[in-house]
Amino acid sequence: MQGSSSTGQEWRGYAVAAVLCLLAAMLREALQPWLHGQAPFILLLIPPVLAAWYGGGGPGFVALLIGAVLGQLLFVPPRWSLLPAQATDWIRLALFLLMGGLSTWLIATRHAALRRLQRDHEQLQQARNELELRERRLQDALHTSRTAEADLRHSRAQLQQLFETNLLGIVFWRTDRRVVEANDEVLRIWGRTREEFTVDGLWLDALTPPEFAPQDRAALQRLRTEGRVPPMEKQYVRPDGSRVWVLVGAALTGEDEGVAFVLDISAQKEAELATRANAAMFQSLADNIAQLAWMTDATGYITWYNRRWFEYTGTDLQQMKSWGWQWAHHPEHVERVLTKFRRHMASGEPWEDTFPLRGADGQYRWFLSHAFPLRDHAGRIVAWFGTNTDVDAQRRAEQQLREADRRKDEFIAVLAHELRNPLAPVRNAVEILKRLDLAEPRLGRVSVIVDRQVSHMARLIDDLLDVSRIARGKLTLRKEPCDLSDIVCNTADDYRATLAAAQQQLHVTGCDEATWVEGDPVRIAQMVGNLLTNAARFSNGPGQVRVECSADRATNTVRIGVSDTGIGIEPELLVRLFDPFAQAAQDIARSKGGLGLGLALTKGLVELHGGGVLAESDGSGRGARFTITLPLARAERASRPAPLGRAGSEPLRILVIEDNQDAANTLGELLQLGGHEVQLAYDGASGIDLARRLRPDVVISDIGLPGTLSGYDVGRALRAESDLDGVYLIALSGYADHVARGRAAEAGFDTHLAKPPDIGALETALVAVKARSAA
Repeated sequence: MQGSSSTGQEWRGYAVAAVLCLLAAMLREALQPWLHGQAPFILLLIPPVLAAWYGGGGPGFVALLIGAVLGQLLFVPPRWSLLPAQATDWIRLALFLLMGGLSTWLIATRHAALRRLQRDHEQLQQARNELELRERRLQDALHTSRTAEADLRHSRAQLQQLFETNLLGIVFWRTDRRVVEANDEVLRIWGRTREEFTVDGLWLDALTPPEFAPQDRAALQRLRTEGRVPPMEKQYVRPDGSRVWVLVGAALTGEDEGVAFVLDISAQKEAELATRANAAMFQSLADNIAQLAWMTDATGYITWYNRRWFEYTGTDLQQMKSWGWQWAHHPEHVERVLTKFRRHMASGEPWEDTFPLRGADGQYRWFLSHAFPLRDHAGRIVAWFGTNTDVDAQRRAEQQLREADRRKDEFIAVLAHELRNPLAPVRNAVEILKRLDLAEPRLGRVSVIVDRQVSHMARLIDDLLDVSRIARGKLTLRKEPCDLSDIVCNTADDYRATLAAAQQQLHVTGCDEATWVEGDPVRIAQMVGNLLTNAARFSNGPGQVRVECSADRATNTVRIGVSDTGIGIEPELLVRLFDPFAQAAQDIARSKGGLGLGLALTKGLVELHGGGVLAESDGSGRGARFTITLPLARAERASRPAPLGRAGSEPLRILVIEDNQDAANTLGELLQLGGHEVQLAYDGASGIDLARRLRPDVVISDIGLPGTLSGYDVGRALRAESDLDGVYLIALSGYADHVARGRAAEAGFDTHLAKPPDIGALETALVAVKARSAA
């Protein structure tokens, strides 16, 4: 040990020498800006001295050599040269080695003398310690002999106390299996009394059931060879024939005597039996549930499957153990499932996923899988339990529903397209009648009625499509900063005539102050218009309609209220009022018209703006109040610039391409009444030819043209003509969604109008053409 300690001390000395040299070199490098290359070895004299003082001559001289090398390489120009370049450098190096060597030798000599003195002292101390040790051993031997007898007496007293406390059964017996002594606890276990033991005596063989006799004989043989036998489980028979489970351990105390310790484990055995029964019950339950059940250990290694798993997959435990379950997963999903499951194992969160599993017939079915962690008393995850539920039928049903919903949407879109086409010539014809100076006043009234009904029909088609788009999440808002007060006020003015025709007096309040929101102005006007339309439609004789707009800065919201004194809303209808096609009693609803889509559309548009809508009524005949709540914009906006004035009335050359000749002819006549020069074409090819010859200012083309060229093809062809660079293209289509508008824009159209085209919108587009031409 001393040699090992000395060697360790020596190696530590060399390590200290190296560290000191490095530290001295680093300090010298740090002082380089002040020393300017002077005294390169001055600080390197310190490590040899300290190393020799700590570890003796060896570490000191090693430090001297390391210092010489580091000083020469780092601080003597030129740097990184091992040999001195000049004679002065040789002298400096020699002086360093001489001074350092002399210092190191002096300190090392002193260090060696001290070590010899220390060794002599240690030898003397060791001799003294050995003498003291022998003396202590002698005293210990005397003390041991005195205490051994006391310990023996104490041990006997403890054994007697243990024997009498009856914490466990204690039996002293002879090798002929006769019981010599037994405490009360073991007599209780055996079901015997002290009197029976004293009078009649007891033999262990008589207490042991026959089936445990071979085990006892083997234990006795082991006792004779080893002197002890580890605890073993067995049963004893009581006088009434009942049995008791015990844990018995024994040891020889003499040549033909021994002691046994007996512990009653009946409660534990009953608990084990109950646990086995519960496990069997769990296994039976797990095997008969409809789900495929499984368990893993804490690392995800699957340790158990229920019978349903093996029946479905046609496998066995040998095939499925560990990560064999991946065989049953679809190759396209297994990596995703495994990655997600490992992520949840790491976080300890319950896992849920849906994926296809391969059955015994080779077919895949979809399963919904759940798994949750099982934790011990300390909260550590010890296992995972999971189930896979067959949802293949539900998934197919969902796919069928989605397909049916898609077909329904396609049908609605096609239906709207087909309904819009015949409305176009009707609206055009009505607009012509309105612009002609008719001598018969009844024709004027009739034209107003027809125009109103055409507008109503177009509105119903738009509502039907908008509700469908909202349900599919396809409706896109064109949000911009807008003054809600201005929109509400203008919309109310637009519907003033409609309300007056229904004998409703309109009152608008709270629209004087600008209230800015981030929204789609057209859709906001549509929401308010729907509520005003309802107020007019469900009026009950002369009444009042109030429109209020108020901002709540505390909640950063703005409320639009529309209240009326009409027929009111029954309580049972309030709960489903905003459902599509929800209406009041059929006799009332049918008399008022409509599809029951306006409020559903309003609710959808409000929610797309991040707001909510509330309907209130005190019942039938007591009117209703609708409140729209929208979030305010984050900051007030500056007022918009006023719109540009209308351009002059110069006529335009317009080409109309429309396969529906009634629609084309009536639209042409309507444009001619506006003073424009109009040409008609009834298919795409002739329309392109006419455009090349006429070079019109505006081309109005239907999208759904017959033949090989659609309206999109016409737009692309006209945009490809260099002579038609300035032509303004307007698309007409029975499809009015954002997809149709986007495709029209991609084909080169400047404007997209839904059929039947709103005359005001068409005139606005033509005014834009005139303004562009004037510029």
